[in-house]
Amino acid sequence: MMAIVYELNQPHPLDAPSTRPEPKPPLVKVITSHEFDALPNISQEGRNGLAALEPAEMNFVELYPAFIIGSFAVPDKADPTADPDRMSFYLDADRLVFIDDGTVATDILQKVAASGILTKATTSHCLYALMKTLIADDFTWFSLMEEGMEKVEEAMLDHTENVSSQTIMGYRRAAMRMGSYYQQIAVMADLIADNENKVMSREEARAFSHVAAHANHLADRAEVLREYSLQLRELHQTQIDLKQNSTMQILTIATVMFAPLTLVTGWFGMNLTVLPGLDWPYMSITIIVLAALMITAMILFFKRKNWL
Repeated sequence: MMAIVYELNQPHPLDAPSTRPEPKPPLVKVITSHEFDALPNISQEGRNGLAALEPAEMNFVELYPAFIIGSFAVPDKADPTADPDRMSFYLDADRLVFIDDGTVATDILQKVAASGILTKATTSHCLYALMKTLIADDFTWFSLMEEGMEKVEEAMLDHTENVSSQTIMGYRRAAMRMGSYYQQIAVMADLIADNENKVMSREEARAFSHVAAHANHLADRAEVLREYSLQLRELHQTQIDLKQNSTMQILTIATVMFAPLTLVTGWFGMNLTVLPGLDWPYMSITIIVLAALMITAMILFFKRKNWL
């Protein structure tokens, strides 16, 4: 992928890359890791810091005296438990450089351009707009996730379909992964908002506190859904226990109902030559009638107890 450069001083700067041979700062660049190695005017400290961040699947920021570096690990909302999309960035007063070997950065910058929230021609404001765009519509996504969990709960209560434990655990893992993601974004935004290295103006730094607040609200929402998933898991386990108890109840009833026959079989099956009543001609019919009466009595008893 060739380097993509946007000039922030141009009207609608993120709508299309710059085609000028020498673009003027402030600039936004999207380059690969190999292109970043050849990028001039980057301190060795910054290069080493980004090299350490590159393999990490986490959202992280680190402030240096004249620049900021960081990384994003953006989960796929279609499958939050899968490997996230990764990119890192380098920011100073003149450049916001995204190091991305895929298309994550360009896709998000296109969303920033479509949203119209980029109102200032500064690198710091562009980073703010990108972070805001990353979590902009996630309350809607959580609402859809909650609707899916409610349908699962209704299906379990109404016994309309079999719900697997993997489905419930999928919701739990998704909520945990997204909650961790928002917590990391909130920490990043708070650190940038502190503006200890004075890389941006106070007003621009303060804007990141809004991102932190939004991310914290989303983290709280993720925690609520995680707890909801635990409740679904308990409900699922309760229903499994009820099914097992019902099965054991049926087996117990069947065993008790056939106990008289088992007793008779054991009694008359003994290998004895002399057994009281063995030579009585009405013994067989008497035993059958008594066994039928006992079974009938037990059936009536079980029905009265609502066990049948």
